[in-house]
Amino acid sequence: MSLLDVVRAGVKVADKVTKPLQTTVKYERENGIDGSGTRTFDLPLFLPAIVDYTSRMVRTREGILTACRSSVMFLDAQTLNQATKGHGIRTADRITLPNGETGPILDIMGFNDPGTLEPVATQVMLG
Repeated sequence: MSLLDVVRAGVKVADKVTKPLQTTVKYERENGIDGSGTRTFDLPLFLPAIVDYTSRMVRTREGILTACRSSVMFLDAQTLNQATKGHGIRTADRITLPNGETGPILDIMGFNDPGTLEPVATQVMLG
Protein backbone atom coordinates (compact mmCIF):
# COMPACT_ATOMS: atom_id res chain seq x y z
CA MET A 1 0.00 0.00 0.00
CA SER A 2 1.42 3.35 -1.07
CA LEU A 3 1.20 6.62 0.79
CA LEU A 4 -1.28 7.82 -1.84
CA ASP A 5 -3.51 4.82 -1.07
CA VAL A 6 -3.38 5.74 2.62
CA VAL A 7 -4.38 9.35 1.85
CA ARG A 8 -7.25 8.23 -0.41
CA ALA A 9 -8.49 5.82 2.26
CA GLY A 10 -8.18 8.50 4.95
CA VAL A 11 -10.28 10.97 2.93
CA LYS A 12 -12.95 8.30 2.39
CA VAL A 13 -13.07 7.67 6.13
CA ALA A 14 -13.24 11.42 6.81
CA ASP A 15 -16.11 11.69 4.32
CA LYS A 16 -18.08 8.94 6.07
CA VAL A 17 -17.36 10.19 9.59
CA THR A 18 -18.27 13.81 8.79
CA LYS A 19 -21.55 13.06 6.96
CA PRO A 20 -23.55 14.54 9.89
CA LEU A 21 -21.56 17.80 9.51
CA GLN A 22 -21.96 18.00 5.76
CA THR A 23 -24.55 20.20 4.15
CA THR A 24 -25.57 20.76 0.55
CA VAL A 25 -24.07 23.58 -1.50
CA LYS A 26 -25.10 24.70 -4.96
CA TYR A 27 -22.33 24.41 -7.54
CA GLU A 28 -22.56 26.11 -10.93
CA ARG A 29 -19.90 25.70 -13.59
CA GLU A 30 -19.27 28.81 -15.69
CA ASN A 31 -19.71 28.04 -19.37
CA GLY A 32 -18.89 31.44 -20.86
CA ILE A 33 -20.09 34.96 -21.44
CA ASP A 34 -23.15 35.77 -23.52
CA GLY A 35 -23.46 38.51 -26.15
CA SER A 36 -24.31 41.15 -23.56
CA GLY A 37 -21.23 40.38 -21.45
CA THR A 38 -23.10 38.44 -18.72
CA ARG A 39 -21.47 35.32 -17.29
CA THR A 40 -23.52 32.20 -17.96
CA PHE A 41 -23.53 28.97 -15.96
CA ASP A 42 -24.52 25.36 -16.46
CA LEU A 43 -27.53 24.06 -14.55
CA PRO A 44 -26.78 23.95 -10.82
CA LEU A 45 -25.69 20.77 -9.10
CA PHE A 46 -26.17 20.20 -5.38
CA LEU A 47 -23.13 18.68 -3.70
CA PRO A 48 -22.33 17.58 -0.14
CA ALA A 49 -19.63 19.63 1.59
CA ILE A 50 -18.41 20.85 4.94
CA VAL A 51 -19.00 24.60 5.18
CA ASP A 52 -16.92 26.65 7.61
CA TYR A 53 -18.11 30.22 8.16
CA THR A 54 -14.86 31.29 9.82
CA SER A 55 -13.56 34.58 8.43
CA ARG A 56 -9.84 34.87 7.84
CA MET A 57 -7.30 36.50 5.58
CA VAL A 58 -6.05 34.41 2.66
CA ARG A 59 -3.65 35.02 -0.16
CA THR A 60 -5.25 34.53 -3.58
CA ARG A 61 -3.50 32.77 -6.46
CA GLU A 62 -2.49 36.24 -7.67
CA GLY A 63 -0.76 36.85 -4.33
CA ILE A 64 -3.25 39.43 -3.05
CA LEU A 65 -4.12 39.26 0.65
CA THR A 66 -7.90 39.42 0.97
CA ALA A 67 -10.71 38.54 3.37
CA CYS A 68 -12.20 35.07 3.11
CA ARG A 69 -15.70 34.82 4.58
CA SER A 70 -16.05 31.04 4.42
CA SER A 71 -14.51 27.84 3.13
CA VAL A 72 -16.08 24.77 1.58
CA MET A 73 -14.48 21.32 1.81
CA PHE A 74 -15.48 18.65 -0.70
CA LEU A 75 -14.49 15.19 0.54
CA ASP A 76 -16.31 13.06 -2.06
CA ALA A 77 -13.80 13.29 -4.92
CA GLN A 78 -15.80 11.02 -7.22
CA THR A 79 -18.98 13.12 -6.99
CA LEU A 80 -16.99 16.34 -7.41
CA ASN A 81 -15.15 14.92 -10.42
CA GLN A 82 -18.49 14.07 -12.06
CA ALA A 83 -19.90 17.53 -11.27
CA THR A 84 -16.90 19.33 -12.78
CA LYS A 85 -16.79 17.01 -15.81
CA GLY A 86 -13.32 15.93 -14.81
CA HIS A 87 -11.87 19.45 -14.92
CA GLY A 88 -12.02 20.44 -11.25
CA ILE A 89 -13.46 23.58 -9.73
CA ARG A 90 -12.30 26.79 -11.37
CA THR A 91 -12.18 30.30 -9.93
CA ALA A 92 -14.79 31.34 -12.53
CA ASP A 93 -17.33 28.84 -11.15
CA ARG A 94 -19.94 29.76 -8.53
CA ILE A 95 -20.74 28.15 -5.18
CA THR A 96 -23.80 29.16 -3.19
CA LEU A 97 -23.87 28.29 0.50
CA PRO A 98 -26.95 26.94 2.34
CA ASN A 99 -27.71 30.40 3.74
CA GLY A 100 -27.83 31.84 0.19
CA GLU A 101 -24.47 33.61 0.36
CA THR A 102 -22.07 33.40 -2.52
CA GLY A 103 -18.86 35.16 -3.32
CA PRO A 104 -15.88 35.00 -5.59
CA ILE A 105 -13.75 31.87 -5.39
CA LEU A 106 -10.50 33.22 -3.96
CA ASP A 107 -8.46 30.04 -3.90
CA ILE A 108 -8.77 26.31 -4.47
CA MET A 109 -6.59 23.93 -2.48
CA GLY A 110 -6.08 20.21 -2.33
CA PHE A 111 -3.52 17.42 -2.34
CA ASN A 112 -3.22 16.26 -5.96
CA ASP A 113 -4.03 12.65 -6.86
CA PRO A 114 -1.76 11.70 -9.79
CA GLY A 115 -4.21 8.97 -10.77
CA THR A 116 -7.10 11.38 -11.39
CA LEU A 117 -5.15 14.65 -11.71
CA GLU A 118 -7.66 16.13 -9.25
CA PRO A 119 -7.32 16.87 -5.54
CA VAL A 120 -8.05 13.96 -3.21
CA ALA A 121 -10.15 16.45 -1.23
CA THR A 122 -10.85 20.00 -2.42
CA GLN A 123 -11.07 23.09 -0.23
CA VAL A 124 -12.49 26.26 -1.76
CA MET A 125 -12.05 29.67 -0.14
CA LEU A 126 -14.91 32.13 -0.79
CA GLY A 127 -14.74 35.90 -0.51
